[in-house]
Amino acid sequence: MSTSTVQPFLHIWDCGGQPVFLEILPAFLTPRTMFLLLFDASKDFRERWQSRQNTPDGEVLFGEVVNESTSDLMAKWMSTIHSHLVKHNKDDTSSPSLYCIGTRGDKLNSESKKEAKVQIQSLYKEKKFSDLIKDVLIIDNTTSGKGKREDPSITELRGAIDGFIKTLVVPTPLNWVLFRKVFQKLEKNVISVSDAIAIGVACHIPAADLPEVLKFYHELGALLYYPQIEGLRNKVILNPKWFVDIIGKVFPLEKGWSGGKRWLLFQSKGILVQPLYQEVWQSSGIDPEEIIELLVHFRLAAQVQIEVDDSKQYFLPAALPGYTGDSNEVRPGCKLRASPVHITFSTEYVPPGFFTRLATTVAANNNIKLNFNVAHSEVERRSIYRNRVCFSYGHPSDDFVLTDVNKAIQVDVFRYLPESSHPVPFKAVCQDILELLKKCCKKVEDTLYGYHGHHITQSSSRDVRYVCECKYSSSNAVHYIEVDAEKQTCSDQVYCEKVRSTRSLTTRESMWFQDEFSYLKYLIQFGVGLISLIILLMLLTFSFTVLINNSSTTANEANILTISDLQKVLDVLDDGYFPSNKWFQLGLSLGLSNPKLETIEDNYPKNNERCLQNCLTLWLKENIEVTWSKLADAVDNTGEKAVAAYIRIRKVQSKSEL
Repeated sequence: MSTSTVQPFLHIWDCGGQPVFLEILPAFLTPRTMFLLLFDASKDFRERWQSRQNTPDGEVLFGEVVNESTSDLMAKWMSTIHSHLVKHNKDDTSSPSLYCIGTRGDKLNSESKKEAKVQIQSLYKEKKFSDLIKDVLIIDNTTSGKGKREDPSITELRGAIDGFIKTLVVPTPLNWVLFRKVFQKLEKNVISVSDAIAIGVACHIPAADLPEVLKFYHELGALLYYPQIEGLRNKVILNPKWFVDIIGKVFPLEKGWSGGKRWLLFQSKGILVQPLYQEVWQSSGIDPEEIIELLVHFRLAAQVQIEVDDSKQYFLPAALPGYTGDSNEVRPGCKLRASPVHITFSTEYVPPGFFTRLATTVAANNNIKLNFNVAHSEVERRSIYRNRVCFSYGHPSDDFVLTDVNKAIQVDVFRYLPESSHPVPFKAVCQDILELLKKCCKKVEDTLYGYHGHHITQSSSRDVRYVCECKYSSSNAVHYIEVDAEKQTCSDQVYCEKVRSTRSLTTRESMWFQDEFSYLKYLIQFGVGLISLIILLMLLTFSFTVLINNSSTTANEANILTISDLQKVLDVLDDGYFPSNKWFQLGLSLGLSNPKLETIEDNYPKNNERCLQNCLTLWLKENIEVTWSKLADAVDNTGEKAVAAYIRIRKVQSKSEL
């Protein structure tokens, strides 16, 4: 008897057009997919896109008008699907295919249909993702199922779908097939892993093999299994659609929805408070805290604290309306502003889901606060939207704004105090923010492209581009200056890609680059001889040696850490990839008492990052001699020897503690 068979897997996801769905969709991108990208062929592709929802009673609900055209959205999705999923091996049958389907073809004559098809084809002609699109079909959907009267394009599409379905068969061990049939008969949405093991054993699947079986069916969309998420690692979600619907309860789509102060806070600021999500999800069969943990894990939410309230609060930008105003808008009182910087992508568009995840990742940083100050506009009264978020950085705080401008994420930094009144140079703040954003982008990529990481052979590469502020620049036609960001200094010339000539940086452009350490260069430029230069270097070497000898007696004092160094400690641990779930063990190694650590654990259950922060805060406050060396030793005791070595190289040796 054969030990394996083939079983088909067909799951249909109607993703709707509402912007919030676009945030969740990347979780379901897989190469074993046929994408049908629908658009209204009777409308002008250049018009700003508006979603609409058909209700069961036949009513049509129109959603918000977004700040991009239909053609922009379609090109963005073509590019994103390609960058996520297409493999280098063009002969691989698991590569995705995409059909662009223009509906309402009955409103167009034959000439207009041809014109619409050409317009769509122009979106991907000569693009990297051109091989992804199988065809563009303009269909008269009123003829569907009408036999000989059916539009030939519909018949063609039906044939393509039938052919694709035949590829959705997977060789599967017979006992694995039996396992799936059993859980399909359970009529349950969720079971425990122990129950799944019992079912597996009954199907002659060894308990040790069950994680592999669950992962197999998870990848095929038959169930959901998240062993990497603490709150869900002991659960198997048998009905993915049910789970998505449960999460979606917190994203009402109808206009005018209300439900008191907590709903208003969520609607206006994207802040979801614990009492509200517990109320929404209490009857789901899954602990609401586990659902919110899932959203945090996939960076759809970030824990923040903006209300004077003991309850947990989470920022979910995907729930907010979109911004349609000027991306260069500035609230009054600005004293200094850096030139805009764009984070661009090889896809030529901001990947769907990337911006909101970047916003939550930034919001989770301890040095950052969401800025809800009213924007300077008679119409727009918010400062935080789904596609535009304002943050405060440092103290006194400077503003920085992230805006999704479709083809890039724009970064703007503003200062509202005179430079002389601020303890930190504005230039240093701009450069710190840019470094922070680079780290946050990396975290988003790890999350966004990790949904189906085993499938992906390439992801969207990104770059930082500096918007040119020459006299030919305008908000409608942005171009960039060409620089080597690692070597560029404020005094170096830059190349304008539009004018094709070099020039000096403007004051606002120079905020992103280091000042030049120019003394030696100055000496060389003004003709100081080689002998004089050698003498100067000898004097510098002698002075440095004396300085080292004089400062050695005070080295230990200089290396004492205080509570003001908390963020530095957190950054070093983060850069060294210290696992936050080992915070309790680290606390014990640092000499903190078990009861105090248990109190932290009780205050922040299932929030390892916050527990680690409070653990280190306690250590920095309570101990007299707190040093990098002691931190490295404690990390070593947790078994994270690579992280300990990183701290010693990065901090201990550089500060002469060894």
